[in-house]
Amino acid sequence: MAEKIRQPELQADKQKQQTGLVYNQTYNKKSEIFEKSEKFGVADKITRVKDVSISDYAVEVNNVTKRYRIHYEKNPSLKETIIHLRRTKFIEFLALDDVSFNVNHGETIGIIGPNGSGKSTLLKLISRILQPTKGEVKVNGTVSALLELGAGFHPDLTGRENIFINAAILGMKRRNIEKKFNEIVEFSELEKFIDMPVKNYSSGMYMRLGFSVAINVNPDILLVDEVLAVGDQAFQAKCYKVIYDFIKQGKTIIIVSHDLGTIQDLCNRVIFLKNGRIEQIGGPVAVVSSYRSYVENIEIERAHEQQKEERKKIFQTIIENNRKVISGEDIDRLAMTNLGANSNVINRFGSGDAEIEEIRLLDKQGNLIDYCKYGDEVTIEFDAVFKAEVENPIFGIRIIDFKGNTVYGTNNRLNNITVGTFKPGDKVRIVFRQKIILMGGVYYASPAVGYKDFRTYCDWVNNMLTINVIKHNKAEGIADLNSEMAIEKI
Repeated sequence: MAEKIRQPELQADKQKQQTGLVYNQTYNKKSEIFEKSEKFGVADKITRVKDVSISDYAVEVNNVTKRYRIHYEKNPSLKETIIHLRRTKFIEFLALDDVSFNVNHGETIGIIGPNGSGKSTLLKLISRILQPTKGEVKVNGTVSALLELGAGFHPDLTGRENIFINAAILGMKRRNIEKKFNEIVEFSELEKFIDMPVKNYSSGMYMRLGFSVAINVNPDILLVDEVLAVGDQAFQAKCYKVIYDFIKQGKTIIIVSHDLGTIQDLCNRVIFLKNGRIEQIGGPVAVVSSYRSYVENIEIERAHEQQKEERKKIFQTIIENNRKVISGEDIDRLAMTNLGANSNVINRFGSGDAEIEEIRLLDKQGNLIDYCKYGDEVTIEFDAVFKAEVENPIFGIRIIDFKGNTVYGTNNRLNNITVGTFKPGDKVRIVFRQKIILMGGVYYASPAVGYKDFRTYCDWVNNMLTINVIKHNKAEGIADLNSEMAIEKI
């Protein structure tokens, strides 16, 4: 479940929100009237609107609704349209539904939510790239929107030429561009390539140049949509420093991001959008916690549906070259065998002297479960029936991640357990009990019954059980090593 919200964190939320009000009291800057220029087909642009001094807010969003028409039938020609006197059919998609909020001068506000919730649409409405279907958006101050870095760059022009064109579109005058030119190039770290056509740039170089131009506009209000992760780690650190400097200067910043750590670190307040509506607005700790809880519930529902499909799968036996016994060294190769387009088939191979019938994931009370969480005590068990006499068989299990990397494997031989001889018709249940220390994700368990030679198998069912582990934010990686951390002054 979502992390518990501690009182000091809530107090920090309150202090962050008050910071925006302090900036608001000291903000009295007026901005000149600047009519919107032609869009030129770009998303990065600067918009200046007249600052009515009586306004207490940098941005006011009042009862805003935005609808899109999705056309699913097109007339083949103008002639047919006129002849049949009909319009194309369409459905309406409600991207935003009656959204209202205000942003104080000097406040940093984050917008989070699942894909398709209306986050990017909202930023485009604030930047005046789009107009609302209903409602009103008021912006008091100059705005720079970092929505699609580098949009408007001409591929056949050099980086130098594109700086002048893109900066002009963003609202800078030529003399100001000339003053800022060296800073833009230095920040982008493209000094050696600035006179090269940008069509020869890598995607990272392209994005770095776009970010460098956009931040040098020096706006009152900065809109950022998932563009902070540009370039390598060192360049990202420079980008974050710029954002922090903007905050210190009392700039108003609105950030859309799926990086909840960044949102929680930078923002005074956070808006949680879901299905085009504001689900929650408040301090970063409280809202991020609610969003994580929502995501966790989505993962649980997905795990339920996935397990329903897994239980319908058909097991298919593969015997290569009519061999009755499959060698252990062939396991990995056979596990990757392509069985065709039928996703309901699982690789299975072995001699058939034993047959694995069923595998289950159980909770501590022995109840069948579709998912588990970090720290849960669970049981993986499978049943097998013998078709022939087998002396001292080996019962084992292997768990892999979605990339095919082995996460864990064990068997009764490794645990020094001798099981004796099984005759035809004997049934056995093999039980593995463990505490989940995996950090989260989807894992697959493959049960096996092998011969005592430790090389050949009676039955092996590849990825028979899917294990959904709800994500845990305590650490990074695959598993938690439960380190004890201490910090001491020396």
